[in-house]
Amino acid sequence: MSRSSPGYDEIVRASLEIFDQYDTAITLRQLYYRLVSRLLITNTINSYKRLSRILVKARERGDVPINCLEDRSRRILGRGDTGFYSAEEYLKSKLNGLQDSWKSFTMPMWDNQPKYVLISLEKDALSRLVSRVANSYSIRTFPTRGYPSFSYVQGMARYMQTRLEGKHVVVLYFGDFDPSGIDIERDLEVRLDRYGAKDFSVTRIALTADQISEHNLPPMPVKRSDARAEGFMATHGDKSVELDALDPNLFQKVVERSIRKQINVRRWNAKVRKIEELQVWIKDKLDDIEKALDAEVESLEDS
Repeated sequence: MSRSSPGYDEIVRASLEIFDQYDTAITLRQLYYRLVSRLLITNTINSYKRLSRILVKARERGDVPINCLEDRSRRILGRGDTGFYSAEEYLKSKLNGLQDSWKSFTMPMWDNQPKYVLISLEKDALSRLVSRVANSYSIRTFPTRGYPSFSYVQGMARYMQTRLEGKHVVVLYFGDFDPSGIDIERDLEVRLDRYGAKDFSVTRIALTADQISEHNLPPMPVKRSDARAEGFMATHGDKSVELDALDPNLFQKVVERSIRKQINVRRWNAKVRKIEELQVWIKDKLDDIEKALDAEVESLEDS
């Protein structure tokens, strides 16, 4: 069998090695690019479809963990049939939550920073990966899913006007290195300005030509059917690379570095210390409240 068509066992073995490198589930496309970078499979649509079939079979047979891959493009909606069987059960659940609720106390982290930051992301499938980092820095992530709609950009501009007013806003942009991925950055900046956002800049963080070269990311031919293909090829050549091609761990590091560059570390650390002090104060108060509520619940059970 040729190296371009490895067998089932070889694909499964290599996939398991890749899954072991991450502490969360990855997408099929991310696995695909890891295998392409290993030169195990070719960077073609047919190769991707074959990998998809193999991974379905491998999960059905139990050869790989059933939760090793995540489909971030589809969501399950609705709360389902939930509830409590008694008022006492409900109160106990709330008391259990109250016990550690002090840990969730925080404060606005950017009000004393020199600027505000938000993230714009072309790929919705990568939004959890990005927001996991962004959330730890109190930053909102806006996945555009390609070219964003009027309502989406207008809502983004309104958020910048009402919630981030008074300081310069840096929009960190992450998109494919292809005709549309490059142009979305321009389009977003033009439309944010048109819809009323003030004092902001859009900065491309990834993908860039330097990142593609540095990390030897696998290219694909530019889609010549894209209306922007000619202009892209005149500037960047005839190869394109998807954002998904970045190793997930490396991608998160790129996101975090881009955020930290915008932070005044001294002010940030001072705010963190203040939060920790107030968390201790809140914990002490909650301990007193919990003791009083415990007594009330016990009286309910005895009655």
